[in-house]
Amino acid sequence: MSSAYPSRVTPSAGRAPGSSSFKTPYYSQNQGGAETLEQLLDKPKLVVVEEPKDRGMRFRYECEGRSAGSILGASSTDTNKTQPTIEIQGPIDRLKRVTVTVSLVTKDLPHRPHPHCLVGKDCPADLGICVVSFNPHSNRRHSFANLGIQCVRRKEIEVSLEKRRRQNIDPFQTGHSKGIEDMDMNAVRLCFQCELEWEDGRKDSLGPVISKPVYDKKATTTSELKICTLNQYRGSCKGGMEVFMLCDKVQKDDIEILFKRESWKANGEFAQTDVHRQIAIVFKTPPYQDQDIKEEVEVKVVLRRVSDQMESESVTFTYLPHKWDVYDVKRKKATLKRDISFSDKSCATESASASDHGFCFFQDIKTMSPDERQHGNQAMLYSDLGDSDIDEETVAQLINLPIISNILSDPNLVPSSGFDPVPDINPTFSFASYPQDFAQYNDFQFNMLVNEIQNPQSELQEGMVQVKTEEEL
Repeated sequence: MSSAYPSRVTPSAGRAPGSSSFKTPYYSQNQGGAETLEQLLDKPKLVVVEEPKDRGMRFRYECEGRSAGSILGASSTDTNKTQPTIEIQGPIDRLKRVTVTVSLVTKDLPHRPHPHCLVGKDCPADLGICVVSFNPHSNRRHSFANLGIQCVRRKEIEVSLEKRRRQNIDPFQTGHSKGIEDMDMNAVRLCFQCELEWEDGRKDSLGPVISKPVYDKKATTTSELKICTLNQYRGSCKGGMEVFMLCDKVQKDDIEILFKRESWKANGEFAQTDVHRQIAIVFKTPPYQDQDIKEEVEVKVVLRRVSDQMESESVTFTYLPHKWDVYDVKRKKATLKRDISFSDKSCATESASASDHGFCFFQDIKTMSPDERQHGNQAMLYSDLGDSDIDEETVAQLINLPIISNILSDPNLVPSSGFDPVPDINPTFSFASYPQDFAQYNDFQFNMLVNEIQNPQSELQEGMVQVKTEEEL
């Protein structure tokens, strides 16, 4: 009578380099069902406890002549670096050694061998795979450090896949049946094949275990999305504001800008022609769901790739009430008015002080004696001419001239100070009775007059004869 449990045979998981074959445990019909179930439950299993980081790894070509870098763990940070890690779980009482072969397979089903290669210290030269052995009694876990991905060019794909065939590396027995036209060259998965060596010499192989996809950093179709900056972080709730965004490289036909807050979502408006050089997007903000907001509302802005729904880290955009003063025009106007008012008050204070001072001077000059008045007027003339380019010697000669002396000693002389007339001063006074009205001259004209007066003196000093008419004699 046959057993109630039919025979169970799992397909071969491939062959590791240097070993006879990878075989999944075979359960015979002669074994009882209870024994078969017991062996199945007691069998160790391979688990990926630290997945590889899906993005941020750049696939490098062999011709670049540099290291391909290292695949980091998903929980890796700038201060704490981690690597992809596996663990042997279950009973390991009579288990002697574990050998793990790591290869690359395609991201999508069926998981075929991928032409890209693994490189690192545990990777045999030119094989494109990684082989490690460890004692599970010492440590059940193993981390893959210094494990990088080296990509191949299109024309080298067939050569790379032929190497896998010779090594019998085909974890899921796909048979290399399909072509390479639809193969994604920017995404791979790590495939772990585990061989168990027991103390009695038996060898068993576990089923292949695959990791999460690892994407090429430099490929715009799979790379990590990132918003670098916006030129405007605030705008009206009515929408329609033009915003410039700088970002990492994107595909213009596979990207969208999403505004969201809780359950509300809306897309920024732009065309493919608004994507410049893959790194800049000019778009218009969508209207907010509530057009009658009374205060600021913050929303999140993200880039989202349409093909795989991958999103970037968000930045904050603030919606303002419709009548909000976006450019602070009211505040700037108030500041300008305050500055102008303060300036007018300062000027009025200075003018009043100067007027009081001038009035006191005019009141004092009436009480002066003729000699004091003449000395005072001379002092004022010295002060006024001191700001000009005339030297002191010329000023002294000018004051000693009879015409200037008569003017300075006149009791009705009022200095031209620029202030308004004050009481007790004769408003009809003028210099018309004098040959020259010096009050009407500016500095330049006065200098010219001095030069004309000095020229005859300088000519006389040079020995020239002055001729006088009969009337002058």
